[in-house]
Amino acid sequence: MTNHIELPQDLPLSTKVKALRKAYEDAKKRLEAYRQENARYASRRTLNSLDQYVYQIPAIREAEKELREQEIAAAAAGKPLPDRSAVLRPIEEKVDEYKRMVTALEALVTEAQQEYAEGVKAELLPMGLKEAAKAAKAREEYEAAWQAMQVARASLKRHAGLFTWCVSDGDMETVPRAGHSQGDNLECWQLTEDGRLTFDASQALDYLDWVVKIPGLIEPNPNPPVAEEFNHNQKPRHFIAKSDGYGNWEH
Repeated sequence: MTNHIELPQDLPLSTKVKALRKAYEDAKKRLEAYRQENARYASRRTLNSLDQYVYQIPAIREAEKELREQEIAAAAAGKPLPDRSAVLRPIEEKVDEYKRMVTALEALVTEAQQEYAEGVKAELLPMGLKEAAKAAKAREEYEAAWQAMQVARASLKRHAGLFTWCVSDGDMETVPRAGHSQGDNLECWQLTEDGRLTFDASQALDYLDWVVKIPGLIEPNPNPPVAEEFNHNQKPRHFIAKSDGYGNWEH
C-alpha cells in the first residue's frame, strides 16, 4: 500500500524512516539527472517522412549523418571510404552503457522505495496507537469547547433578551430575530466605545424604530438620509415649438 500512495505531509515519521525517504528521493533524482544528461543516447519515438512512428536514437542518427558526410567527401576526393565501425562503434557502446546504467539506477530506485515503504509500514502500528490517543484527547478538548460554546451562546441570548426588554420598554423579551429562518444574527452584536449597540448591529439584529422605545441604548444612524428641500419659487417652463416639428423647453 505505501509503495503507491503519497504519504500525508504531517505523518510523524521517525528519524530512521526520514533517512530512508531521503535515500529514495536521492535515488530518483540521480536517475532523472542521468537521463537528462545522456538523453541523446536514449531511444525516442518520432515521425518519419511517411508519418509513421519509429524509434530512433539521436546520437546514432548524428553519427550516421556524420558518416555519410565523410563518405561523400571521400568519394569526391577519390579516397577510400571511412571505417563504418570506427565511427559508429563508440556511439553504440555509449548507447549500450546508457541502457545498462538506466537499468541499474532504476533498480536502485526500486530497492530504495521498497526499503522506505517497509520502514513506514513497520511504524504504522505504534504510530496509529499514538494518533488514536491524540484523537481521544482532541475529542475531550472538543467536547469541552463545545459545552463552553453552548453556555456562552445561552448567556448571549439571555443578555440580548434582557437588552431587548429594556430597549422596548418591556414590550419584548426576546431579540427581534428570535426563531428567524435565516438565524438571529447575534454574532453581529457590537458596541460603540460608550457602550451603546452600534447602528449597523441594530440593523442586522432588526432593532427597528417600532421596537426601540428607550433612546440612548442604540447609536443613532451616523449617515442619516438627507431630506430634499421643496422649492416654492420654482420658475415655470414654457415649450417653444419650431417649424421642423421639434421644440425646446425654455426656463
